[in-house]
Amino acid sequence: MKFLKLFAIVAFACGFVACSDENAPVVWNSAELSSSTVIPDSVPGTPSSSSTENVAQSSSSETVADTVWHQAYLTWYTSWPEPDSEECIEYNGCTWAGYFAGVEGQMTEEWVSQHNIIAVHEKDWKKYKLKTFRLRMNGSTIDAVVYDMCSDSDCDGCCTENAGEIGFLIDIEKYTRERFDGNGDGVVEWTCLDCE
Repeated sequence: MKFLKLFAIVAFACGFVACSDENAPVVWNSAELSSSTVIPDSVPGTPSSSSTENVAQSSSSETVADTVWHQAYLTWYTSWPEPDSEECIEYNGCTWAGYFAGVEGQMTEEWVSQHNIIAVHEKDWKKYKLKTFRLRMNGSTIDAVVYDMCSDSDCDGCCTENAGEIGFLIDIEKYTRERFDGNGDGVVEWTCLDCE
């Protein structure tokens, strides 16, 4: 009987691998994650993650079992950079200081510091403009709004380069990054809270 159960599991796994598309975006259901993946405490029937998991300025730390999580490369930027900084010179940050593709007019540094702001690659802007993403990384979670887009024309192709093999970029603003426990580089998990 144990042999039949083992055979069924192996057959299922092989069928899953054989039917997978290596070019498909990285997506998974939180109910199917490995034990090494952080699963929020609110998922019933799963081992709880560390009780010290941080939730930064999130409207809710709850995640339902059927939430679909994606992966993205996470980078960070400063909306109000210093005049002689790399952000200002290399990435046209001073030209766009306080301006966001999804907000009319220039926002003050105070406004920027009080909002959770992220940008996505310009190719994804139309789909995610002003949507709220829940990000999680290294035990921290934060909800942030896609107020901006990363445009390759501002930085000689850096947005596409930073999207990397995953093909999806989330660029987090400096103040939001601070509330996200300093997470600003590497692979981040994300889900859209108000997408259809």
